Amino acid sequence: MGKIVLLDQNVINQIAAGEVVERPASVVKELVENSIDAGASRITVEIKESGLKEIKVIDNGSGMTPDDAKMAVARHATSKIRIADDLNMVNTLGFRGEALAAISSVSRFTLLTRPPEAVAGTKVVVEGGKLKDISPVGCPYGTQIIVEDLFFNSQPRRKFLKSPRSEAAAVADVITRFALGYPDISFNYYSGKRLCLATYGQGDIMDVATIIYGKDSRARFLAVSYQEDGIKIEGIVSDPGYTRSSRFCQSFFVNKRLVRNFLLSHTLENAYQGMITSGRYPTAVIFIEIEPSMIDVNVHPTKSDIRFSDSQTVARVLYRGVNSALATFLQQQRGFQVKAGQSGPHQETAAQNSGEKVNYRTEPLPISMIPVFNRAFPEDLQVRDDIVKDRPLSKNSFFQEMQLIGQVLGTYIIAEREGNLFIIDQHAAHERVLYEKIKLKWQNKKMFSQKICPHRILLTPEEEQLYLENREFFQNVGYTLERETANRYFVITVPDEPHTNIDQFFREHLDLVRQAKEKGDTVFNIKEAAAKMYACKGAIKAGDRLTQAEMHQLLVQLDATDHPDHCPHGRPTYIKITDSDLSRWFHR
Repeated sequence: MGKIVLLDQNVINQIAAGEVVERPASVVKELVENSIDAGASRITVEIKESGLKEIKVIDNGSGMTPDDAKMAVARHATSKIRIADDLNMVNTLGFRGEALAAISSVSRFTLLTRPPEAVAGTKVVVEGGKLKDISPVGCPYGTQIIVEDLFFNSQPRRKFLKSPRSEAAAVADVITRFALGYPDISFNYYSGKRLCLATYGQGDIMDVATIIYGKDSRARFLAVSYQEDGIKIEGIVSDPGYTRSSRFCQSFFVNKRLVRNFLLSHTLENAYQGMITSGRYPTAVIFIEIEPSMIDVNVHPTKSDIRFSDSQTVARVLYRGVNSALATFLQQQRGFQVKAGQSGPHQETAAQNSGEKVNYRTEPLPISMIPVFNRAFPEDLQVRDDIVKDRPLSKNSFFQEMQLIGQVLGTYIIAEREGNLFIIDQHAAHERVLYEKIKLKWQNKKMFSQKICPHRILLTPEEEQLYLENREFFQNVGYTLERETANRYFVITVPDEPHTNIDQFFREHLDLVRQAKEKGDTVFNIKEAAAKMYACKGAIKAGDRLTQAEMHQLLVQLDATDHPDHCPHGRPTYIKITDSDLSRWFHR
């Protein structure tokens, strides 16, 4: 007998399932896509024990006849395509005929379905890829699929799943994105017996965004509508002041298919260039309608990525569409009018609609000239030198013995020592000081939170799971949250660090945790990232004018740090220019 043999059908099914069904969220994605393809206007998703015990997806779509129901669980059986050329014109989310076969091969699978015109429905039971029963049954029209004991026959796959809360968060993320992508469908998502998300299905994406991101977010989204070269761009994007510290809240739908694509993310961020700071990312839900023949959806086992035949054209149209929405927004922000002692872009619109003449300002707006040295300065650079008091000065006293010359560009301190010129980045230097101060607080287990008036915050289902999974980290950095209702919490205490927006600051912590999970970082590394974020936010900024005393105090504190040469992110705090460097540059 030769070494090469045909694999058993059960092994083949499990290999195929491994490409499609990675985790409970993969099952939910495939089943919801089938419901959407069936024309459902209402989809309910229920999970138990993060989806490992049970996943139930119920829709009011077209349903299936007994023959179709039996065929649906066979491999490569589909109603979406017939010939190879159909792959070039795919208009549905599913098309390979793999999903139900793959799911049923690694679970205890039950399908209940009935077309609206039929009197009775059909029940199909499959266990581990083996058909157990097909029988008539009474059921509502549409389709109901129950997936129980996922991976019961594939223990290695179960072993490599993440924590239950992580898996539940992944399911919540899938439902959230579909709810944003299909505002005309009513979604209900239950985890256990708790309703985590409910949308109305009235077709207004702003309503769905408000449900997911909170009522305050509604005024922060801009509508995008643009068409060029046969490509149509629709959706919503956040204004430049409403950003996140990761790309997580960006969703792209190409011909209504949810995709992850670097080109689209990169193009979106390019449209914001010069409007948002480095390390901040816009929130967006973008719909791209394009001729099906111009894309290839058959390039990834889970259909999560696509290829464009003319990616540069797609990028150009997306860029112009988003940039146009941003330009209109900024123009409205600047277009003040003068009327009855008040000004604002909303009055301009009202006046135009009523046919009144609008008088615009022609002179510059008044600017209050406050001497820079009279303003309050961050407490860490006042006479109270906490870092210096907490531990002895460095024996070297390298920076404080420099002869200060002054400050240039409101950003760099110029000093001289032993015939060398030093250019010190004030933000990087202060960042290093604050970072080590924060780390010292944590080491000494000092109180690191401040009480606030209870602040209500609305979390998305995915954000809530992320918080609950990492509650210990949030408590360690100073957060105390009390649950009000589903996805709504009261923030009682916050970290004792500079911030102006409680919601945004909390979500920046969620982004830190999310990024750490993607990298496989430990809790220690998450706290490190949090300390760096606090230091960066609290440090003096480029453009802050310093007095001679303030500059000296900064150098004293920099001397007291363990690593004064670099900021916590690795950038140098200073550049040294020797006398020989100057002589060489001036050809002396």
